[in-house]
Amino acid sequence: MAVSFSKVLRRWFLSIDQVLLFSVFALIAIGIWVSVASTPALAMKLGFLPFHFVKLHLLVVPIAIFILLFTSFLQPKHIRRLALIGYFLCLILIACTLFWGAEIKGARRWLNICGFSLQPSEFLKPITAVLTAWLITEQYNDRKFPGIILSIVSLALAVPLLLLQPDIGMTAIITCTFFAQLFISGLSIPMIITFLASIISAMFVLYISFPHFTDRIDKFFMKSEDADVFQIQKSIEAFKSGGFFGKGPGEGVVKMLVPDSHSDFVFSVIGEEFGFMLCIIVIAIFALFIIRAISKILATSNMFNFVAVFGLLVQILMQVIINICTSLNLIPTKGMTLPFISYGGSSMLAMAISFGIIITLTKRSALHDDVF
Repeated sequence: MAVSFSKVLRRWFLSIDQVLLFSVFALIAIGIWVSVASTPALAMKLGFLPFHFVKLHLLVVPIAIFILLFTSFLQPKHIRRLALIGYFLCLILIACTLFWGAEIKGARRWLNICGFSLQPSEFLKPITAVLTAWLITEQYNDRKFPGIILSIVSLALAVPLLLLQPDIGMTAIITCTFFAQLFISGLSIPMIITFLASIISAMFVLYISFPHFTDRIDKFFMKSEDADVFQIQKSIEAFKSGGFFGKGPGEGVVKMLVPDSHSDFVFSVIGEEFGFMLCIIVIAIFALFIIRAISKILATSNMFNFVAVFGLLVQILMQVIINICTSLNLIPTKGMTLPFISYGGSSMLAMAISFGIIITLTKRSALHDDVF
């Protein structure tokens, strides 16, 4: 049995792209390091022991690694089937948040399940990317199959539930991923123009319909004096004081002043305590993963793998850009975690699924598998 398992493990390791796997583990390691630096201040503010959130982070890490590895062992057909089941499960759980979810900062996005706070919308991201890729591919293989129509229906069912929470950021990521996948699969020029027009129209509707969204946009451009602007100011100060090498682990002050320094503004903690050098290393690891994955799918003959991985990479890239740009005051503040580095159990587990799927669909055998 041991010999058989070792053979399976060796075959799996040789079939995947090791650079992708090591990139993920590098991000997880940095996330642990940053958690030790950023979360004790928050824990003490809330009346917990200093390493309360560090322990919770370390509790989630092995679960995330298990999910990542388990997902990377699956076959594409298993991923598609699980995505379909997961989609309906996520819709049910998101609907439940509207009635029984904990309200935090005016939004109901979390469910308390067995003492664990779960954000179902985080898991909807990778699931919708896989589901959309599957439906598009099925229509590509059989023109009579209404794959694009069904993918639009799946998006139309999810978006209202997300907006009711409300979660505009998640809505934007899922919607942009959907249209990006349509585009990469051969969207026509008129459809591209329609997409751009719909994005502009949607932004305007959101601006006039959601006071919270309006407030954040106005604050960004008007630079009013309030809590959000205060966080941004302290974030910028953190980068300035950190310099090239940083002030040293535990020596930063931004985490003492910024409520979301462990999540939305974790990049400012990295900048202050570990300096410009670690900021560049983090960005470089994300860039390495994304570029490496793109190089792999460009060589694939499997349309499903190509569209699914592309969609997942769009989500990861958007999330990284939003988190970093928020910290640098380049865009209005938006609560978005930095994958594997920000504190947040649901985000880490959902990202483990995303990265695991990418590793699976970029295997040597998967890249040239034409069976859908």
